[in-house]
Amino acid sequence: MATTTVKKKRFGDILIDGGLITATQLEQALSYGKERDLKLGQALQQLGFVNETAVAKTLATQLQIPFVDFSKVVTDAKIVSLIPETIARKHKVIALGKRTGEVLVAFADPLNIFAVDELTRVLKDKIVTSVGVESLIVEAIDRSYTSMDTKVSSDEASGDESAAVTAVNDILLKAVREGASDIHIEPSGDQLRIRSRVDGLLRVSNNLPLEIHPSIVSRVKILSEMDIGEKRKPQDGRFEAPISGKNFDIRVSTLPLSPGEKVVMRLLDKAKVKIDLKDLGFDQKQQDLFQKHLKNPHEITLVTGPTGSGKTTTLYAALNYINSEEKNIVTVEDPVEYELLGINQVQVNPKANLTFGSALRSILRQDPDIVMIGEIRDVETAEIAIQSALTGHMVLSTLHTNDAAGAITRLIDMQIPPFLIASALGLVVAQRLVRVLCPRCKEAFVAPESLQQDLDLTFDPELKIYRSKGCDHCEDTGYKGRVGIYEMLPVSKDIELLIMEKSSSHDLYRQAQTEGLISLRESGISKMLDGVTSLDEILRITLDSKG
Repeated sequence: MATTTVKKKRFGDILIDGGLITATQLEQALSYGKERDLKLGQALQQLGFVNETAVAKTLATQLQIPFVDFSKVVTDAKIVSLIPETIARKHKVIALGKRTGEVLVAFADPLNIFAVDELTRVLKDKIVTSVGVESLIVEAIDRSYTSMDTKVSSDEASGDESAAVTAVNDILLKAVREGASDIHIEPSGDQLRIRSRVDGLLRVSNNLPLEIHPSIVSRVKILSEMDIGEKRKPQDGRFEAPISGKNFDIRVSTLPLSPGEKVVMRLLDKAKVKIDLKDLGFDQKQQDLFQKHLKNPHEITLVTGPTGSGKTTTLYAALNYINSEEKNIVTVEDPVEYELLGINQVQVNPKANLTFGSALRSILRQDPDIVMIGEIRDVETAEIAIQSALTGHMVLSTLHTNDAAGAITRLIDMQIPPFLIASALGLVVAQRLVRVLCPRCKEAFVAPESLQQDLDLTFDPELKIYRSKGCDHCEDTGYKGRVGIYEMLPVSKDIELLIMEKSSSHDLYRQAQTEGLISLRESGISKMLDGVTSLDEILRITLDSKG
């Protein structure tokens, strides 16, 4: 048994020889990747030096092996099954062809000697090495192995364990392919309804026979290490799973309903823990202001918005930005959504009397430089956060308010002395997530004069904006992914005076406007004019009351 030989060259050298990057860019990417625990290819792509298609084609040319264009490939289930699914997903490889004594295998990384060694032990024939685009290989793996799975039908939905395993796997896989953040499994009438939250909105993903409901719930409970026998009380659990080439932390909650238990699974992609500030959706002015306040050591930065508006993601991106070996960063969260490398994270546990307040008091005895509080929920937490800032700590936290000015009045309503708020608070950020127009099907139209007037725009007879249309790529929704829009209120001297006077949120907002505040609506309109999102989406997400 043999494998087509691949020239033994380092990945970075191959890209330099292929003219894809410079030696300086290679050094920058190596340093960037080391700081963030990224592979070289990931670092290069995040820095914008390369794209994965160019990388694959360059590897093919330099290594003198075939490049696989997956738009022209039809996979054969019989050939694909030559490689066990676990190995295919682990190494991102897929068998595409077979002839006497040879198997054509597409590799995302043909330089991966561990993948070659494992395939050599599994396959009986010579491996003909080719290279493909990693994301397309993962998509092909998803399609091919899923099509080989036994599907759940009414005939087999009798609580059979293997059917439940297959059903749960299919539910998870489909949710990941849809880009879902949450999965709802709920008995509804005579069916088991599966809904997914994609880009913030719930939609029906599938309907299964109701008979399989108990075994699916039991399967999820087993994975989550819950009590299978307990069906009368809500339970919480979690498990980890590799899905579609990514590692997910899955948080599970069960809730007893009259027809049976409902299960909600939240999918947390561990790769997103590496998110950069520049990926959040800030415009340059907003990013500069945010970064400026992240360098101020003795103040509170608050991020506000409703549940699901991306507040925690923003805080994690902030922690990634300021994290270094010289700083002791401690967080207190409920729950800890992602594990951050080099950061001390505390999980709130009320049963053990570990509340936000008690955890914070202990944290302050741990010599912290930066404290991140998952949420300011009560007066005790607010008081400790403010005292922490006043005694020399940087504090990051969140509040549930509709806008930036409302966060200040919320603290005043909590009976926090206004002079303490004015002294400790540095920046308030309000945010929402808007859906991004699908790049493959969005369509432009000339904005009518009446619309431009309604949006307070300077009239331009040729102004074009975009709207959603729908295609296979976005599953006919017209949108793919979400991005943040922001409202930033720095606490200036004049804002401090208004806080001391216990001014209304309206007065605080108007003063901030005179100082250059861009409202959520205005931030959204800017995204609309850039072709990122639609007017309908901006109107859906933002409030009419503040511009």
